[in-house]
Amino acid sequence: MMVRVPSILIIHPDRKTQRIVQRILGVTGYTVDIADDLDQGTRLIAHLQPVLVVIDGSAVMARGIDEFFAAAKARGAEACMTLLGGAAVDQVPKILGMGAVTNLLVHPMPVLAEELTITAQKLIRNDVFGAEKYLLWGTELQSITLNRASQRADLVAQLSEQVRARGQSARVASMAMLVADELLSNAVHNAPVDAKGEHYRRELARADELELDDRHQVRLRWGCDARYLAIEVNDQFGSLDRDTILRSLAKNDVREHGSGAGMGVALAYRSCDHLVFNLAPGKRTEIIALIDVRHPPTERLAASSYNVFVERS
Repeated sequence: MMVRVPSILIIHPDRKTQRIVQRILGVTGYTVDIADDLDQGTRLIAHLQPVLVVIDGSAVMARGIDEFFAAAKARGAEACMTLLGGAAVDQVPKILGMGAVTNLLVHPMPVLAEELTITAQKLIRNDVFGAEKYLLWGTELQSITLNRASQRADLVAQLSEQVRARGQSARVASMAMLVADELLSNAVHNAPVDAKGEHYRRELARADELELDDRHQVRLRWGCDARYLAIEVNDQFGSLDRDTILRSLAKNDVREHGSGAGMGVALAYRSCDHLVFNLAPGKRTEIIALIDVRHPPTERLAASSYNVFVERS
């Protein structure tokens, strides 16, 4: 009887990219299997025990992808889809509209290597929380707890000032302000739910004063390692779910969809280079926005990477 060894499966048509991704993921210690297309990957999956599947964007748009995802999941795999190079970003709206891809990495090398390595390790190890994973070792993160809703505006302004004081541009500071404001507002007003799952603060005016007890307090952490400015927001309800996130990311024009968590998520996604959702359902939600500070605005891609990690119990 053949014993299946846990492995990682790569589906990508380009041989050079196959070798690069194979080397990157080889550091996990798992065997890395390679397929040129979805048909070959489908045949391979029947004989593998994949812990992770990495799929090129062209394969995700191919016929039979739903059946492939189902087969991979049945084998215990986490699907991590990767787009290589800026030429493929025009496919992102279609992929978002599918609502099935929970990990989308759009940046070319060398940024892809960073994103892919961290994504793979988080999925394999089931260790998902913390902005530290995206920053260089030794990077200090500032932390502050929101005790009153009215603190949000001052906190966001202070963040902008401190980002500028660290030598970052006005553009980066502005993006940080927008992202932090949206994520904090969501955590204060949209995250709280009662025993019936009702969002009892969703309809309250954002300008209203709210005292936040231990259960409702929101934590903001941020840090910068000269590659990324990372902004992390945590709430203690864990009410944001995968389907809400994917529907929100797919919105082409957030102005047409009113208020609520969805609009805030969509705005944050369009204002950073990588948006990460770490979910412990019913316990905790952590959102990390990464702003790449290495490149000028003219070199920023038209799409951003995203991850939706759900902690396994």
